[in-house]
Amino acid sequence: MKLLTTLSISAILALSLNAKESTADVSQNKSDIEKSYVQSVIPNTQFTKYEKSKELEGYYKVYLDNGQMLYVSPFKNLIIFGEIWTASGQSLTQNDVKNWQEHLQNEQIKSISLEQLTKNALEMSFGNGKSKYDFVIFTDPECPFCKKAEDFFATKDVRLYINFLPLEMHPNARNMSLQILSSSDPKSTAQKIKNFEPVDVEITDVAKNKLSKMESLAHDLKITGTPKIFVIDNDKKKIIDVINGANIPQIEKYFN
Repeated sequence: MKLLTTLSISAILALSLNAKESTADVSQNKSDIEKSYVQSVIPNTQFTKYEKSKELEGYYKVYLDNGQMLYVSPFKNLIIFGEIWTASGQSLTQNDVKNWQEHLQNEQIKSISLEQLTKNALEMSFGNGKSKYDFVIFTDPECPFCKKAEDFFATKDVRLYINFLPLEMHPNARNMSLQILSSSDPKSTAQKIKNFEPVDVEITDVAKNKLSKMESLAHDLKITGTPKIFVIDNDKKKIIDVINGANIPQIEKYFN
């Protein structure tokens, strides 16, 4: 009788485990099917997260690797870009995008080493070059927003690590980047370029190689726009923040 009871309990446990595994398999299959439906509408788009939209029936919120979000309907084969607003003027999209971008930034901070960011960067100091924080900036010499951020840094005591990322929309940015990297006085050459003064610098193979490494790093980090700024705490020897764009108030708080 005791043996029978033991066998019965074992059988019940086995059935219970099988049921759980079966439920997990069904749930996974459902998730895979949903993702394939969403992917069929945007076959060439990479995404790591999606969820059903509460605001739009039949649509999914699709979170992209670049921090943006779109709405996809696999059933209507439709895509909606941009924000959804209420009649009272409230964006239903903005908070989702903000939270997603913060998540991506936190994950990025965890995965990047200081050496990776600074190894091939051009080091440039302003003032006495000493502060509690250093900054790594991905910049384009023709980008007006980059100039705004750099002009702010130039008024402070700070050390910058510069990685050039010439964007396709700026036809002269690549050559300007190479001129600065080839110069024996990069700071002076960069300033001349900003002031639209003539620059007589012979572009070197070393500069081409360095720019290639900077662009590869930006690609690996999925950086597609400039400026992108990483904040380094010199006491902790770690990255503590990522700033998108020339957000001067966000940058300025590290100098107060």
